[in-house]
Amino acid sequence: MGAQPVLPAMTTEVIVPAGLNDTYFPSDTALARPHSRLYESWFSMADPPRDFSEFDMSWVGPAASLVSTTADLNRFFGLLIGGELLQAESLAQMQRTAPVRSFEGTMIDYGLGLHRRNEAGGTFWGHDGSVWGGGAITMTRADGRRQMTILVNRQRWNELDDSGRPVPHAIDGALEHLYSLALG
Repeated sequence: MGAQPVLPAMTTEVIVPAGLNDTYFPSDTALARPHSRLYESWFSMADPPRDFSEFDMSWVGPAASLVSTTADLNRFFGLLIGGELLQAESLAQMQRTAPVRSFEGTMIDYGLGLHRRNEAGGTFWGHDGSVWGGGAITMTRADGRRQMTILVNRQRWNELDDSGRPVPHAIDGALEHLYSLALG
């Protein structure tokens, strides 16, 4: 893994002060145990799915090479949305959103690293992302009283249609239902 100058600063300025004890940038492809397995089928083009559990994800940038846990993601976003990591003006700027088309083709309200989701249970702020074989979504209610973090593997389970677009899959609807239940 190539060294990136931003990594030491992120560790000393964010990870350590926030008490994210299980969040780190790996120095190579070997991860601390235990860790989840990451399998990728890449829209059914990799059959059987390929194991990316220990793979150099730094090619995507620092965010993709960051390893964390659901507890640490909840802690980080709780502190962030609670105003404990940034000045109020900076957090307000992150929460200034515009409509953006997601990778799945849906429209989301996206700001500077945060997206907003309005549910029956209130307004939630968070982020999602994926790497080969896995993904995460984490959302925190604006008042900090409810959080959701979900990790998945085999992130690209859909098949592609003739135009190369992902075909809806039963997992998509099930995850959307889970999000609504967790955030409702």
